[in-house]
Amino acid sequence: MPEQLAKQFTAEGVTFSMKDHLMMINVENEFASATLTTHGASVLSYVPKGGKDLLWISPTAIYNGEKPVRGGIPVCWPWFGAAKQAGLPAHGFVRNQVWHLDHVANLETGVTEIVFTFEPSEATLAIWPHQFHLELRIEVGQKLAVSLTTVNKNDYDIEITEALHTYFNIKESAGLLISGVEGSTEHDTLQKPIQVSARNKAITLAPAMDSVFTDQTNDLVINDDKASRKIIIEKQQASSAIVWNPGPEIIKGFADVPEQSWVDFVCVEAGNVFENAITIPAGEKHCMRMMLSTR
Repeated sequence: MPEQLAKQFTAEGVTFSMKDHLMMINVENEFASATLTTHGASVLSYVPKGGKDLLWISPTAIYNGEKPVRGGIPVCWPWFGAAKQAGLPAHGFVRNQVWHLDHVANLETGVTEIVFTFEPSEATLAIWPHQFHLELRIEVGQKLAVSLTTVNKNDYDIEITEALHTYFNIKESAGLLISGVEGSTEHDTLQKPIQVSARNKAITLAPAMDSVFTDQTNDLVINDDKASRKIIIEKQQASSAIVWNPGPEIIKGFADVPEQSWVDFVCVEAGNVFENAITIPAGEKHCMRMMLSTR
């Protein structure tokens, strides 16, 4: 399979390999290196030249194709969080499916562009009975740009929620300052019932945390001070943000994450969830875009 893709896609600096049961796409250009997989169309690594990886992957992540890889940028679609119907997977169904590798190219700017697509099947129609075309466009350059486009191929409106569930590789999660959520509405989902309040200040992370911030359109900044860098998250057509870290107790429930690893990452996600759900008219499309960089 890697040999077949290498013959089909001949972009400079792009190679293919297998990791356990998953197809890997390896990118190296003048700006950065990156690793992606067709399983879930997930970006697993993005390393700017001279820098360290922005993304975190669990050291005990599973690559057997039976579940999403723990880390990187899983795609939550067409719903975020628990499904409305019992028995359906959390965060939708595309993060645990193999996507079609549609396009690989070297752009004139030196950026490497990779495009994945996903179409409905009998299995997806059984749990979400709508026709759609889904595209994930990834640009590896001075920034990592990820664009998720949903095309409504029905003769009626559809509603989706979505998120790019990004795991960031940071030096230490406790006490991490995350700014940009000021002025949004916070939904603290660790509280039962969910506690909703106005968020008027930046986050000083005190794991465990699992909060959705709605009506949040500003750029987000992760102040990874112990690594001497700031991670910038720019968003377009994304009106929600999610911040998650399991802390030392909740992480014990995850078989694919070492118990001590909660200190090594934080999830800060761009999305459209809760009251920011997106309605796409018949025949129309919606594109959410996230761009990651450091300074």
